[in-house]
Amino acid sequence: MAEAKDLIEKLVEEGNKVDAAKAALKGFAGKVIGFELEGEDPKTMGIKVADDGSGTFVEGDIGATVFTIVADGEYWVKVMKGEEDVMKGFMSKKYSIKGNMMQATKLQSLFKIIKL
Repeated sequence: MAEAKDLIEKLVEEGNKVDAAKAALKGFAGKVIGFELEGEDPKTMGIKVADDGSGTFVEGDIGATVFTIVADGEYWVKVMKGEEDVMKGFMSKKYSIKGNMMQATKLQSLFKIIKL
C-alpha cells in the first residue's frame, strides 16, 4: 500500500503552489517533518522544508526530524483526506508523535489549506 506516501507527495506538490501553505510551513524552515507509517513502503518518509516554506518529499533515511507522526498508514490517509479529526485521533491514541508535540499541532493548519 502506498496511498499515504502518494498523498504526502501530493500534499507537498499542492502546498508548493499555495502561498498560505508555504506560510504555514515556514516555521519549519531547514527542518524535516517525519512520518512512520505502518503498512507503507517505505515506512519512513518526510517533508523537508526550505527557507521559503516550500517542501520536498523525502523517504528512507530522512535524518533528524522536528517531530515524527507514528501511525497506521490507512488511518493517516483518512486524516489527510479530512475523514478523521487529527486532534481527536491523537487524544484517542490512534497515532502518536515523537519529538516536539507543540510544533506538530501546526501541521493541522496545512490539512485545512490543502484539500486532498
